[in-house]
Amino acid sequence: MAKLNFHQSWENIFKAYNILDRIAKEGYVTISADEIKAVDGKEPRNLTKIDFREKLPHIMQEHDLSILAVKNGLYKIAKNDPFIDVAKEIQNEIEEIEVPKNLLTIDPFNIKSESGALDIAAISGMLTKVFEEEAKLSIRGRLRGDLDFSLGDTHYNVAGVQIEVDGGYETSSAVHLIEAKIGYTNNINIRQLLYPQLYWEQHLQGKKSLKSYLFYLQGDIFRFIPYIYDGDKGYLEHKRERVFRFKDPQAKFSLYSIKVDQKSVDSSVPFPQADRFETILTMLFLIAQEESVTKEELSMNFDIVERQIDYYLNVLKWLQLAKESKGFFMLTPKGKKIADLAFRQRVEALAKIVFADPICNRLLYNQEVDPKLFAVYNVNSQSTIKRRLRTIRSWIKYFQSILES
Repeated sequence: MAKLNFHQSWENIFKAYNILDRIAKEGYVTISADEIKAVDGKEPRNLTKIDFREKLPHIMQEHDLSILAVKNGLYKIAKNDPFIDVAKEIQNEIEEIEVPKNLLTIDPFNIKSESGALDIAAISGMLTKVFEEEAKLSIRGRLRGDLDFSLGDTHYNVAGVQIEVDGGYETSSAVHLIEAKIGYTNNINIRQLLYPQLYWEQHLQGKKSLKSYLFYLQGDIFRFIPYIYDGDKGYLEHKRERVFRFKDPQAKFSLYSIKVDQKSVDSSVPFPQADRFETILTMLFLIAQEESVTKEELSMNFDIVERQIDYYLNVLKWLQLAKESKGFFMLTPKGKKIADLAFRQRVEALAKIVFADPICNRLLYNQEVDPKLFAVYNVNSQSTIKRRLRTIRSWIKYFQSILES
């Protein structure tokens, strides 16, 4: 019997409990972890961990539904959108920051974790600029709390759910909460911003103002985007975001110094069709944190659909940075070496692999690509070739923004 995937399991759950009809009549359905597990035997925590809009079960996407925890082991399914959109393009000027001196235990150009990113932001003075006054770390970690709020027509009385704050900082006049992420995603579940906001508003009782931020470490760029709670799900105020980058003392590297080497990539793997190179870097980083990881575990960290996860993993194989064994992905020795480099050196090393490939090298120089070059990949369709070339053109823009700026 074929193994049921995530989407099929949710279709079975909807059928078993007649969820669509019940929502049409009552507006929402409350379902327990035990009820979820009783249908196909799958772990509820895996079926209900939905951090991005793209990760919603197909049946929920089709009917504009979502699921949020309301108690430990209890969930509410209703017609609303609990995701906040995040703009890709940075609207404000990037502020250059001096590298902190005499630090041996943390490399500003090779951050390994969200907490490390927040720590170097504090040490370097970024947080003082964002908060506009000195602050002290006072909150970090998980707790449980009770909340009361509404999304559209649906009321949520949340009791004892897990609330996590990556960094909470107190100044003389305010408390600042930060949700930190490595890499960019185009949306985020309100659970990660709204829940801490409401919990600490209750506890502060107006004694100090409360401000929240979404923080992204995008490559070497530190983005702090204010989150505004408006009585519904809230929104990100991109016009007031602060963006920083450390001044890099390293000599500039030119993409146009790379020589062609047909053995730089694994031509037995499909030619890349994954436009966001930043996502490839984040995926490399996440695999490096573990000895091995499954595709399903990895996919939960990205705002891309299931089919695209395969495309991005294939890029890591094509670059000879990762391999697959019995459903688990792990880095090759070459992948481990590159993942351990500082950010700029990591990008340079990857550029040397990518643009040594004959197809990518010709595109870098804006030269015409002979379709015969795709024969080694068994690609003959003009429409397929066009999509593959679009990917590399997107990569060129990314590498130029990092290495040629």
